[in-house]
Amino acid sequence: MTARPWILLPVEIKAREFHAKVLQAAVAAERGFDVVIGEQNALQRALVQLPRGVIVDKSVDRPKAAIFRRAHGLGFRLASWCEEGLVYRDRDTYLHERVHNESLAQVERFFAWGDVQHGDTMLKAPEAAAKIRVTGHPRFDLLRPDLRAVYDAEVADIRRRYGRYILVATNFSRFNHFMGYDFWINVLRQRGTIASDEQLAFFHRWRDYIEVLYSGFVAALPALRKAFPDHAIIVRPHPSENHDQWRKEVAGLTGVTVAFESSAIPWIAGCDVLLHNSCTTGVEAYLLDRPVVAYRPATDAVLDSHLPHTLSQAAATVDELIAKVTAALNGTLAPPEGAAAEAARYVAAIQGAWAAERVVDGLSELAIAPAEYRAGAAARMRGLVEQVRHVMAAPVRRLRMGRGFSDYARQKNPGISASEIMEFLHHLRTASGRFGAVTVAPLPVRECFRIGLRR
Repeated sequence: MTARPWILLPVEIKAREFHAKVLQAAVAAERGFDVVIGEQNALQRALVQLPRGVIVDKSVDRPKAAIFRRAHGLGFRLASWCEEGLVYRDRDTYLHERVHNESLAQVERFFAWGDVQHGDTMLKAPEAAAKIRVTGHPRFDLLRPDLRAVYDAEVADIRRRYGRYILVATNFSRFNHFMGYDFWINVLRQRGTIASDEQLAFFHRWRDYIEVLYSGFVAALPALRKAFPDHAIIVRPHPSENHDQWRKEVAGLTGVTVAFESSAIPWIAGCDVLLHNSCTTGVEAYLLDRPVVAYRPATDAVLDSHLPHTLSQAAATVDELIAKVTAALNGTLAPPEGAAAEAARYVAAIQGAWAAERVVDGLSELAIAPAEYRAGAAARMRGLVEQVRHVMAAPVRRLRMGRGFSDYARQKNPGISASEIMEFLHHLRTASGRFGAVTVAPLPVRECFRIGLRR
């Protein structure tokens, strides 16, 4: 069999990334690549067993520098985008937290969401100009009219179960984190992101502000329930939030449900109106042509995210929120003036070639060498050694990260199966008329799969 160049796509947060990376893999397969898709930690532990190619990582933050050095040492090449690079509250804080010059220096291509992220990244790392490509992101390909049908079956199932519903998307993990009140700030300290008293004070202020917003949403839920008795109210928490805390908050409110299943996209596509604050779901709802309201019981010029609010109608009080939702349900809530132009500044590939195609264009520029995949005895032995190291390091990792970290990791990514990949490929084929020759096969590595053309 003729060897092909390989792309490796790790998946960290399944609800956010999985479907987009299956799409990215299918597009790359049609273009002559073989692709490994797998759960992020499993894939990283198994690098010694995997075919050498280019890893497309999800970020270029500070912790990636050491991870990238190890991958280079094993013979891999690197590219990246930033999953957090579309919606951020403060440019300087985003660049400080998410763009680390040493990490960015190690990737050969960096794929930007749009012109705004590209320009902001250039402020931090002008030396990276030649490697940045403004491509958009495959996550948002799935919002386009030509691909939305991939979620038709899920949307129909959600509506069958809940009827008409109002979706409340929460984004409050900096206060209501799965791992507890101090976890977010402690992690930033461990990473070196917080290195001064001034920085610590800023992040404490941020957390306190998120608590105010969280409390505002909690207080609004009973009023929404009373005002719209014919609608279910679905609270969808952020993947890093404490979902049980939300269940406690809605206990006793009939018709209010906390749900976190699959991707957020079918839940947004099926709702009558989306409510959020500073959340990517606000952008997704706008691009899906759903009514969207930003509930803003408090405001902060630095800490509020610009883009989701610019694409949403705003409500500052519960009465205003009810009025905006009423208008949405009546079909009279239009997007704010100028929303389309602002979306285009932030999001490339809203029209024209898919972002997934543009990413493959950028990877094709690298002339990645084809590689055979032979998981022989030596590779399996090296993989066993890596697994033993991982098991032995687990007590140290639990001590450093705190009790419950394994449960937190499972909430973000409960696992990937070949059947899930095949099911979503089926939906992609039905919606697009493409990918008929793309196949899925498990690799001899836990939660890692090959996506390529039928041989």
